[in-house]
Amino acid sequence: MKKLLVLFAAFSLSAAAASAQTTPVKAAHGRHMKGDKAAKTPEQRADHTAQALTKQLGLSAAQTAQVRQLALDRARQMDAHKAQAGTASPTDKKQHRAAMQAEKAQYDAKLKQILSADQYAKYTQRQADKMAKHKAHRQGMKQGKS
Repeated sequence: MKKLLVLFAAFSLSAAAASAQTTPVKAAHGRHMKGDKAAKTPEQRADHTAQALTKQLGLSAAQTAQVRQLALDRARQMDAHKAQAGTASPTDKKQHRAAMQAEKAQYDAKLKQILSADQYAKYTQRQADKMAKHKAHRQGMKQGKS
């Protein structure tokens, strides 16, 4: 009887500890999102981008203003693409993807004009590091599922 009571107490404590560690699930919009990215306006996203690049690359005030405007234009384009993406057919999705890649290349070209050579090199290195980290994370997720 004593063993059964100890076993029951241990089970209750472990169940309580496990339930205390769960976090509330936020409403997802079909994708995993960090925080409240979906709630941010294009202006807020542009401000965030400009501030982050200023901090990372040491931009001047003039560069920061130009980067903010460029980021604002890009954020508005992305919102327009997201609005169209839900109703697209598979062939439209390929065209949509190609258009987005072209716009990204255009964004990078304009950014290259704003930044100095050293700043742009640092920016592209950070982007490459981010992409590698993202790919490694995705590989880990795929291996975890199988």
